[in-house]
Amino acid sequence: MIRKILLALGIVAALAVTVTTINYFRWSSQAFEELQAASNIVDTQAGTIEYVMKGDKGPVVLFLHGTPGGYEQSTLEDPDFIVLSPSRPGYLRTPLDVGRSPAEQAKAYVALLDELQIESVIVVGASGGGPSAISFAALFPERARALIAIEAVSMSTEIPEIPGFMDSDFLVWLVMSLVDLMPDKEALAIVIPNPVNQQRALETPEKIKVIRRMMWSLWPASLRGAGTKNDFEQFQTLALPVDQIRVPTLVIHGTEDINVDFSHGQLLADTVANTQFHVVEGADHMMPFTHEEEVNGVITEFIERVLHLQ
Repeated sequence: MIRKILLALGIVAALAVTVTTINYFRWSSQAFEELQAASNIVDTQAGTIEYVMKGDKGPVVLFLHGTPGGYEQSTLEDPDFIVLSPSRPGYLRTPLDVGRSPAEQAKAYVALLDELQIESVIVVGASGGGPSAISFAALFPERARALIAIEAVSMSTEIPEIPGFMDSDFLVWLVMSLVDLMPDKEALAIVIPNPVNQQRALETPEKIKVIRRMMWSLWPASLRGAGTKNDFEQFQTLALPVDQIRVPTLVIHGTEDINVDFSHGQLLADTVANTQFHVVEGADHMMPFTHEEEVNGVITEFIERVLHLQ
């Protein structure tokens, strides 16, 4: 009897694995196609760079995503801005050899602007996009109208180990599919530790949808792994030219950020002469989503002031 039960359970388990695997390959094939169809590829002097550009009027804002990430991680959307969002080297369809160090990546952005015939931009560095945004503003002031650092990495920092499942497209899909089945409050608690900020994220269905979509940007791990590994290696020995920044600068950082410590924002505020430091009390690393109205309002006001002064 026991042998028959075990055999039946084995058959059920095998069927479950087979069905799950088939579903994954069907889903992933379509997801890969959609991810590539939504972006553009351009050959530059630095190499091939993937990007998207949204908007048709106003100043160009160069948005540099975090770690891990890709072109689809841009948190900026304004009808008065043109947002240019590339996949940084090692992410999605931008090869790592386009630029490993922050300085090399900054040169690659110049090559991208040259190819797209864009003279200058307001550069935004979010989280892990901070080092290359800082380098771009410091090394190429003629191309940077201003710098906006959103919870940006600005100095050497130790990064915790990447969870094992992050090495596998299938496991990332499986984990995220399980997260999709969780109630909103429990799912958001995975990335937002503070209950007050959790409630902020739960205010509207749109915020919940955006945060869940951001969580899915871990997939596919196979097209983000090289960039993530390189970022972590670079972050451990950063020597950024922070003191060379001369362009108008806005620094936005939350006081409860455990991913990029508040001291990173404080360093920029203390070092860069022409800096506006906007502190978001109680905000953590999901600040662009939980405090969306405040953050976007500060950014819009800053950009308008920069344009007026120029």
